[in-house]
Amino acid sequence: MNRKSIITGVATLIGFLFGLYLNKIFMYTMMGLAVGYLIVYWIPYFVAWRKRKKASQDK
Repeated sequence: MNRKSIITGVATLIGFLFGLYLNKIFMYTMMGLAVGYLIVYWIPYFVAWRKRKKASQDK
């Protein structure tokens, strides 16, 4: 399996378990999915963007 899929799935599963406990399954499952997506795609994107920006300022 792809590492990105596992991270997104684990975040979704954690959200589902919180939702199961708090009786708001759909909301917390979607929140877990959103957090997983943020961790997998957007954080690495901004890290790479920041490194490129810093490298261009050093020149």
